Amino acid sequence: MARTFDKDAARKLAEEQRQAMLENFDMEVEDKIRSMRVQLEADKNDLMLKADCEVAQLPRCVREMPLKTFLREYGGDVSAAVRGALRLDIENSDELVSLPEMPLAIRARRRLAQTQ
Repeated sequence: MARTFDKDAARKLAEEQRQAMLENFDMEVEDKIRSMRVQLEADKNDLMLKADCEVAQLPRCVREMPLKTFLREYGGDVSAAVRGALRLDIENSDELVSLPEMPLAIRARRRLAQTQ
């Protein structure tokens, strides 16, 4: 018996294969999106932790300063903001505060070393 080529059967098989490939592709895309979202969340948490650590290293007077003031008046310069905050503290203080150039303990040790 001669084998006949059934075009309808071939089309049906091709359609089933195409549908299976599309379903497989959709599953792979969903899995990739899911893994990217997990990585995004981990990266976001890492970035937030690093930002919190950076902010924690700033002097308290700068941390408590409004961001708008920090950027507008001091141009984002931490040193200038600290100097400005110290200047404001001294202006608002009734007493004049003079800070020693070096801590008293260090000066005492140096004096002791000089006498020996």
